Amino acid sequence: MAISKKWKATMVAAVVSLVSATSIYAAAGWYQVNTNSGTPVNLRSGTNTSAGVVTSVPSGQNVYLYCYDRGQTVTGKYGTSNVWNWAYYNGKFGYISDTYVYTGSDQPVVPKC
Repeated sequence: MAISKKWKATMVAAVVSLVSATSIYAAAGWYQVNTNSGTPVNLRSGTNTSAGVVTSVPSGQNVYLYCYDRGQTVTGKYGTSNVWNWAYYNGKFGYISDTYVYTGSDQPVVPKC
C-alpha cells in the first residue's frame, strides 16, 4: 500500500511542530549563580523571599536546574523576573530566583514544574 503525499506532508509537519515545541527549552543542566556584590544567593523552600532558606549558594558556583515556577518578582544581576528555578546545590533542593542564574535567556530555559 502506497502512502499518499498528503499523509507524508502531514506527518512531516507534525514532527517539525513537535521538535519546535520541545526545543523552546534547553535541557535541565548546570548553570552559574552570580551576584553583583559577590554575596551568596539563597536557595529557598518556596518561590518568594520570605520562604525558608534551604542553603546559600556562593556567587560563581553552579546549580542544577530542573524546572521553573512563577513567584515573587525579584531584581538581581540578570534583570527583574518572577521566574524561580527548582534547583539542586550541594545535596539540597530548593528554589532560586532566575535573576541570579546565568542562563543566557530572559525566558525560562527549563520546563515548568
